[in-house]
Amino acid sequence: MGFRTASTRGPCEAIRLAAAISCSLALFVLGLEAVAADTLGAAAGLPASATAQSADSVPKLDSEQQLIQRRASRLEQLPAPPTPPEVDAGAFNPIDQFIAAKWKSAPSQAEPQWCDDATFLRRVYLDVIGAIPTSTEANRFLASPANAAKRAKLIDQLLARHGDYAAHWTAFWEDALASQNVLATGGILTRGNYRDWLLSSFERNRPYDVMVAELLDPTMPGRKGPETEDVLGSKFSIEYVRNEDHTVTLQTAANVAQVFLGTSMKCASCHDHFENSEWPQDRFLGFAGLFAPSDLEHIRCELKSGKTVPARFPFELPGAPAEVPADLAGRLHLVAQSITDPANPRFAKTVVNRLWKRYLGLGLFEPADDFRLDSPASHPELLDWLAYDFVEHGCDLKHTIRLILTSRTYQLRYDPQLEDHFSAGQKNAARYYRSPSLRRLTAEQLLDSIRVATSGKWVPAELSFLDIRSTALTRALGRPAARSEISTARPDDAAVVQSLELLNGRELHEMIYANALFTEAAGRRDPRQLVDRLYRAALSRPATVAEKNAGKAFLQAADSPDEGLKDMLWALVCSPEFQYIK
Repeated sequence: MGFRTASTRGPCEAIRLAAAISCSLALFVLGLEAVAADTLGAAAGLPASATAQSADSVPKLDSEQQLIQRRASRLEQLPAPPTPPEVDAGAFNPIDQFIAAKWKSAPSQAEPQWCDDATFLRRVYLDVIGAIPTSTEANRFLASPANAAKRAKLIDQLLARHGDYAAHWTAFWEDALASQNVLATGGILTRGNYRDWLLSSFERNRPYDVMVAELLDPTMPGRKGPETEDVLGSKFSIEYVRNEDHTVTLQTAANVAQVFLGTSMKCASCHDHFENSEWPQDRFLGFAGLFAPSDLEHIRCELKSGKTVPARFPFELPGAPAEVPADLAGRLHLVAQSITDPANPRFAKTVVNRLWKRYLGLGLFEPADDFRLDSPASHPELLDWLAYDFVEHGCDLKHTIRLILTSRTYQLRYDPQLEDHFSAGQKNAARYYRSPSLRRLTAEQLLDSIRVATSGKWVPAELSFLDIRSTALTRALGRPAARSEISTARPDDAAVVQSLELLNGRELHEMIYANALFTEAAGRRDPRQLVDRLYRAALSRPATVAEKNAGKAFLQAADSPDEGLKDMLWALVCSPEFQYIK
């Protein structure tokens, strides 16, 4: 995001800009005012009480309050976002205008269709709280005709389930932060356990920039403090920013860049980046120096040079301080300010792109961790608009999530003929978003949805993200056995090990065959009613006539209605309709 100049404005707007810049710069030095007041008072021979009284008359803002005020003042200096284009297609909000404007250039002019209520219901439940609805919730929603207002109301109801919303996000961010429940494994330090902090932050819908600053900036009031761990007789401080040696410092910087700037810098840690000329080694080392107590030495492929690289933020931020503090706390404060600065060209764009990818299947730029100049976004104007809107609304994740979920684009029917794809060999191929992309359920989504289907209840205390055990089933479904490295995406490809675990695994067998929800009524009802009830519980939709008839025949051929129903439930859970969000 570039800054506007006063020459492009009228006199009144120029005055407002000057005031905003002055306010922004003042926020950088606000913390120094008390020190300056004491110094001047002593030089003038004033008593300490007089100096303190003068200082107390100036309202003091903590680092979080400064960040929020600075966000607003810096936003005023940014160019206005792109104007949503006029389109003929029906648009629910500006997202649809940007998306539909590109459809005219699509090779096929097939008209994308709105998805049915059952598809939307299942999709939005899995996306917002991480599990399918209960059959009671599904029946209630499907009882009335489809319309946009009904869907918007459901979205608001799900976003208002603050604890469930937070629980669903926590697994993603535990992967992204490499959060572990132990401080060391086998003598190797971790980066700490952030589960409780994540849950609390998402439940309270904390501003995203504040959350990021709390991870990096030791002056933030809500920062999770370090923990001490004894490893082989030595005491170590465990926290997100680690800098006990050169290599660990580089890893910290690379992690921060990947997760919060969507930029892959690891290759530049010991030499110039082979695949991206944007990142010579010195540029990365300058960034990494902001996480260390002093500038880093230029070490190329383990060969020391004896020369240091001055610490420096890698992106231009007009109006931001250029001087790098000499102390570690000051450097971390500066890098947190710089990363979350509205003028940072990658911070807001990276997070809105992650949200887009989470709910549509493909990001506006891909890969989501490799934001680069030679691979522009598929819809750069939409990306700019979303990033500006996100910051304008206080970096409120729920605001942007609601915007995406209430768009017609999100609510389109899955169509394999219109589905977009990304290939590393064709990075700049056009994407039109006339259909969502198929998304395989995560391990947590699958296991929690099976519990809902079999019990008919939503029990927060039994959510699978709370279970720290690694099992054959969770590993087969892509959940990491240990979060020793950061990850913002789990593997979603199908593999033989998944099929074998679903077919023969003990864990899934026990979840399915211990079910008593339907077996109590087995043999006492019309088999077609039982089949319909099973479909509503597992797939959140009524069974078709053909499915009811086929199910009835299957149950009548089974050794017992009880075993037949359990076998049918197992088959539904293993079906693509259950395993994927479409």
